[in-house]
Amino acid sequence: MATEAPPPAQPASPGVGRVQLKDCIEELLKFTLTSSVNGELDLGLSKDYCSQLLQQDDSSTPFPSFTDTLTGVPSYPLYKHLAATLYQSISSGTLFRISDKLESINEDNSYNLKEEEWTKLIMEEGSQLQSILATVDFELHVQEPFFSQLKDGQKTVEGRCAIGNYNRIVPGAFILFNKSLLLQVQDVHRYVSFREMLEAESLQRVLPGVKTIEEGVQVYRNFYSEEKESSNGVIAICVTKPTSQLYNCMTTIILGLSCGGIQRMLNMVHTVGTNLEKLPPPASTLISSFLTLHNPHVKGSKLTGGARALAKHVNRSSDKYWGNFWGSDSNKNRLAFNTISHLVARSCWLNMHTVPPHGVVFEIRVAEGFGARWSEDGHQFIGFLEPYMMDGHSKRWKH
Repeated sequence: MATEAPPPAQPASPGVGRVQLKDCIEELLKFTLTSSVNGELDLGLSKDYCSQLLQQDDSSTPFPSFTDTLTGVPSYPLYKHLAATLYQSISSGTLFRISDKLESINEDNSYNLKEEEWTKLIMEEGSQLQSILATVDFELHVQEPFFSQLKDGQKTVEGRCAIGNYNRIVPGAFILFNKSLLLQVQDVHRYVSFREMLEAESLQRVLPGVKTIEEGVQVYRNFYSEEKESSNGVIAICVTKPTSQLYNCMTTIILGLSCGGIQRMLNMVHTVGTNLEKLPPPASTLISSFLTLHNPHVKGSKLTGGARALAKHVNRSSDKYWGNFWGSDSNKNRLAFNTISHLVARSCWLNMHTVPPHGVVFEIRVAEGFGARWSEDGHQFIGFLEPYMMDGHSKRWKH
């Protein structure tokens, strides 16, 4: 017995009510960065830099998840962390800072004035973002390529079945598309069917790139059944793009922050020797390099490079910060993995700076001053770190 095909998944009724900044800032930042990568917006950042902020972490390297995503090494994609800290800054009225100042490490005080400028910028543009969002009457989501066509002004008519809140849309209303693009309704036309709408409004305005009316009707049939169409009718929402856009505010913020401000919003600090144009590597890359075997060419050797590094530090701290380190290679690997996972997740001081003889390194430390260090790309684990102390080298970092 043949089973009936499931009905098409129709678009949700448009959202109404005030749009909250916390619900759209992530998509707005993603849209802004993507537009920069595509050469449509100038953020004062390189294409590679913006691409890294958007980069996903598809690694299968195991890493424990923690509920507080704003502590420690920021998770990829970095733009999500950046969006969260921007929202926290706008909401609190102060520049977000998770990093604690370690007493024995001197930060670059020249950035104090910069931080004041960044705070003022974020407050001003954040207020403008809130003002624009206050004008929004409806929210809609549009799939590609139609969203890009709306953004570029190629598509000026959005067709939907006349159901639910679609019937409340009137000329003059503002619609936020995909949480990032604001369009204003010029007019609303009603039709019996999608075919009638396409014939009256023209394919070029409704579905740019679609060749025939029949193909256009089929596009809508993917979302609405014939029964739904005939029962409710169709509306054509004619839209125009106002000059005031959320992404203009976000562009101004990113331009003002530049690399240094973005680093600060990603939990990083600035000291003498900090490389401002570098972003933190993915946590999965840090863990992966840590788990590399210490003696990969020795048959039967299972000890990781990270475990070997920890063995050098367990007796340096008089209060046993690093814990006990004993047992088989497998047990030592487990203890070392737990240690590095804690540092990566709970670090409050992150820096990308030059350290002889390694060159540029990525360094993390927790509030107690203990930490770890990698090459700038995270592909080489260099070792664990004791808290900074006077004459540390001569004392072999024992304390």
